[in-house]
This record gives sequence, C-alpha cells and structure tokens, in this order.
Amino acid sequence: ARLAAVGRLSAGVAHEIGNPLAAIRGLLDLMQMGDLDPEEEPEFIGRIQRESERIHHTIRDLLDFSRTEPTEDTRVESSADLSAVVSDTVKLIDRQTRFRDIEIATRLENDLPHVRGDHERLRQLLLNLLFNSADALGGKGSIEVRAANGGGTVRLTVADDGPGIDAAILDQVFDPFVTTKAAGQGTGLGLAVCHTIVERLGGSIEARNRAQGGAMFEVSLPAAT
Repeated sequence: ARLAAVGRLSAGVAHEIGNPLAAIRGLLDLMQMGDLDPEEEPEFIGRIQRESERIHHTIRDLLDFSRTEPTEDTRVESSADLSAVVSDTVKLIDRQTRFRDIEIATRLENDLPHVRGDHERLRQLLLNLLFNSADALGGKGSIEVRAANGGGTVRLTVADDGPGIDAAILDQVFDPFVTTKAAGQGTGLGLAVCHTIVERLGGSIEARNRAQGGAMFEVSLPAAT
C-alpha cells in the first residue's frame, strides 16, 4: 500500500509539473523561431505565465503537504479560538469570485473551548475545505460550516449541497493527487494537506456523502489543555 501511494505521488508530481513544463518549452520554441505576429507575443507570454503559476501552486501544495511541524509539546502549548478562525476565514473569501453565487451559513455553538493548533494553520485547513466545496458546487449553491463541543474535542463540519463525492474515490479522497477535476484545474493536494494538518494536531477528519445530497467533511480537533 505504501509503495502504491508513493507511485501515485510520483506520477502526480510528474503530471502536474511535467505537463506545464512541456507547454512552456513548446511556447518558447515557437517564440525563438521568430515567426510570431506582434499581436501573438503577449498571448504567448500570458500562457507561459499561467503554466508557470500552475507549477508554483503545485510546489506550494507539496510543501504544505510535507511541511515539518513543531514537536508534540509545542503543538499542545499552541491554541486557537475556532470561532474566530471561522469568522476570519469567511470574511477572507467573502468577496472572491468563486464564492460570489455561493451562500455560506455558519452555525457555531457558544463558548467553544479553544483547540490545539495555531490560527493560521487552522485557517488554511478551513480554506482548503471551503475551496473544495466551492469547486464541487461549480460556483453556485450553499455551504454550511458548523462547530460544536464534542467533550474534549471540537467538531468542525463543512457540508455542501453539490453532487457529492464519487463513490469510486471516496476512500481515497485524502490521498495526494486524487481528484476528479480536469487537468489544470487542481492538483488534488488540498484535501491531502487538510488530512496532514489535522493528523499532526492529533485530530481526525472524515468525508462522506449526505443522504439529502452533497458532501460533508467532519473534523474532530482536540481541545487545548
């Protein structure tokens, strides 16, 4: 299983970096031939920039996935207010284009205990889950974010009313580079990064399809001591 996972990771890296590199080389070759019309050059430069950004995003996601975290004792000492994380994250995405036609509702219990982890990493966790839901919705629909006291833990839930998760990949949805998106529209690393963040905090994350339609991600985060 580990060898298979390494194989998928290697193939994913080769695909997500190799394809845009090949496109950049081809575009540069055409530019060096000097046969382009003047109006074509800005278009080619723009395409090279977009392919370069694809590589940059892949490398950034890989670094997030493999980032070395502080020791366990340091993580225990760090704590964050999850309600503040949710509020901050929702405000951050409020004006982004992909969320323009998506309704985001929050249901947060009062007096939630602080959770283990720092504000920025927990915000990244929630951002990745929200981006994943927005992509599944195709830019239109609704997302609900809930947080509840679980007795020693805090349960964070992100649910959407989209098409749900393909049953064929449901058990692999947190594996790196597992995605149903078209080439160039995502690396398949967002949920893998979520799993890594939660696991290193001593929590758990699960994905399932809702009976009424849509997907739900349930995160259990240890309360800070």
